[in-house]
Amino acid sequence: MVSRLLKLFSRDVVSMNQAALVLAVFSVLSQVFGLVRDRLLASTIGPGAVLDVYYAAFRIPDFLYNSFGVLFSVTVLIPFIARFAQEEKEGKDGRLRYFLDNVTTVYIWGMGALCVGVALLMPWLTHLTAPGFSAEQQHTLVVFSRLMLISPFLFGLSSLLSSFAQVKKKFFAYAIAPLFYNAGILTGVLLFLPHWGMLGVVMGVILGAGLYFVVQLPPLIVLQKIPRLVSQVDWRLIKEVIALSLPRTLGSSLTNITFILIAAIASLLATGSISVFQLAYNIENSPLLIFGISYAVAAFPAMARSFSEGRNDEVLRVLYRTTRNIFFFTVPIAFLMIVLRAHVVRVLLGAGAFSWNDTRLVAASVALFCLSVTAQSMVLLLVRGFFATGDTWTPLKINLWAVAGTGAAALGLVYGYHHVVALRYFLDSLLRLDGVEGGSVVLLALAFSIGQTWNALALWKKLHTRIVVVQPQAATLARTLSHMIAAGIIAAGAGYCTLLGIGTSVDQTRFWGIFSQAAVATVVGFGVYGGILWLLGNEDIRLFLGTLKSRFWKEKPPLVQGQQEL
Repeated sequence: MVSRLLKLFSRDVVSMNQAALVLAVFSVLSQVFGLVRDRLLASTIGPGAVLDVYYAAFRIPDFLYNSFGVLFSVTVLIPFIARFAQEEKEGKDGRLRYFLDNVTTVYIWGMGALCVGVALLMPWLTHLTAPGFSAEQQHTLVVFSRLMLISPFLFGLSSLLSSFAQVKKKFFAYAIAPLFYNAGILTGVLLFLPHWGMLGVVMGVILGAGLYFVVQLPPLIVLQKIPRLVSQVDWRLIKEVIALSLPRTLGSSLTNITFILIAAIASLLATGSISVFQLAYNIENSPLLIFGISYAVAAFPAMARSFSEGRNDEVLRVLYRTTRNIFFFTVPIAFLMIVLRAHVVRVLLGAGAFSWNDTRLVAASVALFCLSVTAQSMVLLLVRGFFATGDTWTPLKINLWAVAGTGAAALGLVYGYHHVVALRYFLDSLLRLDGVEGGSVVLLALAFSIGQTWNALALWKKLHTRIVVVQPQAATLARTLSHMIAAGIIAAGAGYCTLLGIGTSVDQTRFWGIFSQAAVATVVGFGVYGGILWLLGNEDIRLFLGTLKSRFWKEKPPLVQGQQEL
C-alpha cells in the first residue's frame, strides 16, 4: 500500500501541456473545495466583523511567507538544482544532496526565528494592517494571526522540497497539495467551527498547511532526497542563492503589500468590506489558479533549461506557446464571468446569512476583478520568464511601480466615490449598485485590476528587450490573440442573449433555476467561442482536444509546431 502511494505521488509528467493539465485538473478540484468553504462561511457567518477578522488574519502570515519563504522557493531553486544535477552527471557525486541540506537548514532556523519574532510584535503589526478595527477585533486578530504563523513556515518548506521533484518532472504531488490544503480548511469549517467558532476555522487552516507539507514528501522519498540538518552551513553557497532570490523575495513582498494596503483601506470602510473584497477575489482567482499558475509553473523549467543552454529562440517559443494557452482559457472565462457575475455569486455564495446587498457588492467586485484575469495570469508567466533568464531585478522594479499605482488608484477612486457625486452615480448605475450600502469597496477591485494590467504590459515590453524577437512569430501571436479576444467578446454577447432568452422561464429565486440559466448561457458562450476559433483555423482548439484525448499517464499528446517537450 505504501509503495503504491509513493508511486502514485511520484509519477513523471512528459510534456508542458501534460504538466499544465495535471496542475489544472487538481487546481479545479482544489478550487471546488475552496468555493464550498467560502459558501459555508458566507452562508453561516456572512460578510461582517467576524469574517473581516478572519480574512485580515492572513495578511501578516502571508507577508512573512512572501518575505522570507520565497528566498528558497521553486522559481529560485530550480536553476541551482539543474546546475548541481548536471555536476553530478559529470562525476561530482553528492553535490545535489549537499545543496539540499544547506538550504533546508538555513530555511528552518531562519524562518523559525522570524516567526517567533513576528509573533511577539503582532499586537503592534495588526494596528497597521487593520487600523479600522475595534479593540475587540484587534485582540482576536492578534490571536488568529499568531496561530496562522505556522502556515507560512510549512508552505515555505513545502516549496523548497517540491522544487527538487519538479526538476525531475514529478509535478503530481505539487499539483495535488492545494487540494489537501483546502480539504483541511473545509474540515475546520465543517467539524471545528460548530464547537470552537472561528478559532476552529483557523485550526483548519493549520491542518491544511500540515497536509500540504506531508504530500511533498513521497517524491523525495522515491528520489532519496530527504533533507538533513547540517551543523556547518556553506554560507558562500547560501549567499549565492540569496543574491539571486532577494529581488524575487522583495517582489513577492511588494505584491503582498498590495493586499495589506487594500485590507487596511477596507477596514476603514463599511463593516464587511474586507469580507466582500476577499470573497470576490477568491471567485475571480479560480481561473487564475487553474490556468495562470498551472501554465506558468509548467513552462518555467523549460524556459530555464533552454536559456541555460543558450537557446533563446526556444525560450521565446515556450513563452509564446504558453501565452496562447493562457489567453485561450482565460479570455472567454473573464468575459463570461462579467456577464454572469450575479448568477455566479448567487450560485456560489447565495444562501443563509449572505444577503442580497452582499450579493450585489461581491458581483460588482467580481466583474471588476475579471477585467484583469488574463493580465494576472500573464504576470505569473512573465515574472518566471525573467527568472529563467537570470534577471530578477527588472520584475521587482516594475512590480514596485505597480504596487504604488494600485495604492494610488485605490485611494483616489475611493475618495472620488465619496466626494464626487457624478462619479458615484455613474459607477452605481454602471455596476447596478443603486441603493446598496458600502458600495465604495468595489473600487478596490478596480484599482487592483488597473495595477495588474499595467504590470503585465510593462513586463511584456521589458522581457522582449532581453530576448531576440522574431517578427513573423510576434505577428502570428498578435493575430491569434486578437482572434481570441474578439471571439471572447462575441461569446459573452451570446451568453447575455441566452440569459435574456431564457428570462423568466426558470424560477430565479431558486438555486437550480439560477444554476440552470447560468449553465445554459455558459455552454452557449463557450460553444460560440470554440466555433469561432475553429472557423478561424485556430490550432489551440486542436491541441486542447488532443491533450484531453491523450492518456497523459502513458501517452504523449500531439505537439504543434514550435512546442517542445519539457
